[in-house]
Amino acid sequence: MISPNDGAQVRVGVRIRPLTPKESSEGGKAVVDGNAFDRTVTISNRKFTYDQIFHPNVTNPDLYRSVSPPLLNAFLNGYNATVLAYGQTSSGKTFTMGSEAHEENLSDGLQMNNLSDNVGLIPRFMFDIFSALEERKAESEDMILSVKATDSLIDFSVTASFLEVYGEDIYDLVDGSRQSLKLREDSNGEVFVMGLSKTPILTGNEAMDVLNTGTMNRTTASTLMNRTSSRSHAVFTVYLQQTTRGCEG
Repeated sequence: MISPNDGAQVRVGVRIRPLTPKESSEGGKAVVDGNAFDRTVTISNRKFTYDQIFHPNVTNPDLYRSVSPPLLNAFLNGYNATVLAYGQTSSGKTFTMGSEAHEENLSDGLQMNNLSDNVGLIPRFMFDIFSALEERKAESEDMILSVKATDSLIDFSVTASFLEVYGEDIYDLVDGSRQSLKLREDSNGEVFVMGLSKTPILTGNEAMDVLNTGTMNRTTASTLMNRTSSRSHAVFTVYLQQTTRGCEG
């Protein structure tokens, strides 16, 4: 995560999840103590310092409001922005990221202001991305009409891909054919996945369609801690291309 208050490019935050009903019924007790003020986590008298600490009572909307502004601004201004969830099985990664948003029955026409608290970061980012892009385009069009500018109007195109890394294999989750793809390097030294599909998306709901399709194709297997735990790593990527053009095209 990137903090708006310093120039660090990588920020690490810890989200402490509450006990599950099963853990509580079995007499489990919280053993992690987080201090958001001094940004530390204490476990068995050992203290660790991070960039941000999020207590169990922090909701997904709270988390999103805390981490999204610098990432969203960086993305809209042409920079790479990444959110990575890391943790053991049943630590809350899927809940935090919102990569199984289909469970919320996200329907056509759903907007950012009526998402439930259970919806994670990815859907929230997608709705805000398209809202910001439409706002920028509208502002540019108004500018052309008012000051007769010649090169202010912004056009944009957005595509999305969703891949799975399972063992040493890479799969296109949108394709669903389960054909293993290869990593390649282009002439500029950029690494890419050969054959990975990129789906054009025009709205936040269309982005959710891509996410939901990929989630249904993802490899999952039961574990002792989570009956639907995924044994894979998933990467949902959004690509944005913005261009300016004159008011006459």
